[in-house]
Amino acid sequence: MSEGKKLKKELLQKCESLGAKKVGIIRAESLKDSEAVYAAMMKILPEAKSVISFLVPFPKGCLHLLKDPTRGLPFYTRLAGIGGRTLDGISINICLFLEEHGFVAAPVFICTPLEMPKSLDLWGYLSQIDVAAKSGLGWIGKNGLLTSPVYGPRVGLGTVLTNAVIEEDRQSDVGKCPDDCFICVEKCPAGALDGTGKVNRLNCTATQAIAPISLMMTKEFSMKEHRDMIVNVGAVDEHTWYRCNNCVVHCPIGL
Repeated sequence: MSEGKKLKKELLQKCESLGAKKVGIIRAESLKDSEAVYAAMMKILPEAKSVISFLVPFPKGCLHLLKDPTRGLPFYTRLAGIGGRTLDGISINICLFLEEHGFVAAPVFICTPLEMPKSLDLWGYLSQIDVAAKSGLGWIGKNGLLTSPVYGPRVGLGTVLTNAVIEEDRQSDVGKCPDDCFICVEKCPAGALDGTGKVNRLNCTATQAIAPISLMMTKEFSMKEHRDMIVNVGAVDEHTWYRCNNCVVHCPIGL
């Protein structure tokens, strides 16, 4: 077995042992057709040669509870906090594994770093949804989320960039949302979905959650010196009380 194949085999075993249920690997050069994704990746790790994308399913029970928001919101808020830490922990441990083998690796965390353009929209440095779809973990659904053929949109995503040259997975057609299904669009209280996979992020964020970041999105904000600190420290994570996840809860895929 070549060194490259041995590394990939050991890497996949490591990911599985950490709790990743599905892993996709794609070469950095294969993302050049998506200029924004490739540029963001180079911004994080300029020497990146490979991208490791993985998913972890979220318990359906916690999400099912959201059909009764008064009962389910505390459960989902806690799930989001713990789930995010789980994903970040897996990413960190994948990086450590690669560094033990002599490579450089950088995690893409779920909440930070974030950027806020003049529109007061929130953008992560790298779209983990786009990377996961391109690495074969699923497709981008009508709700704009990564949709797994096994778990639906009830998943968390993690991403690691590395200068290791790892054999990429052969891509295949993993599926798509049913043409006649628009449940997520109909259930969205913010009117943020148009059924094409595009999301009005401002409407979604303002409706989905209450957090310190909400103040910056609803009022004129001029504290430029503090903006990045608030975005990256108080934007999401456990400083957020979630109010809506209808597009995930009601999606029939993966149930």
